[in-house]
Amino acid sequence: MTIMHPNDQELLRFLNKSCSELEYHRIGRHMKACAPCRRRLSEFLDVELMLEQLAVEQAPTELADRVMSALRSGTAHDSSDRPSSDQLAFEAQASSPRHKRKPYWRTELLHGMVAMAATFLFIVSGVFGKLTSLDPNQWEADVRTGALQLFHVVESVSRQLLS
Repeated sequence: MTIMHPNDQELLRFLNKSCSELEYHRIGRHMKACAPCRRRLSEFLDVELMLEQLAVEQAPTELADRVMSALRSGTAHDSSDRPSSDQLAFEAQASSPRHKRKPYWRTELLHGMVAMAATFLFIVSGVFGKLTSLDPNQWEADVRTGALQLFHVVESVSRQLLS
């Protein structure tokens, strides 16, 4: 059996406790047995602690107004009132013939074809038959039970976050 080490993104989610409870426990069990992953996690923790110690720079108060006015005018200019090279490249790309809008009917045709394919897969996969054979009373009871369980989970998570 091969060991599946968590990747960097999973380790960061674990470190910040922003992963699911199942993933958190899985990675936690792995950490107990895997020294290389503990070292990687320790390195991430060191970086986060250094980042927390850095001073936070405040943007100038007029920055938001300048950005919004540039967006409203449709052009952004650098300090010498000439368009930047990035803006010129973007405008040239936008005006090239291959970036013209496709006709509306093509989009509608594409959406229709996707809907037909989804309907076909829906019927062929047997989901349609299962839906028609559902017992409405049992389904209602299952939905109520699921909603109640979800309510309890949300309540317990809220208590943990507020404590």
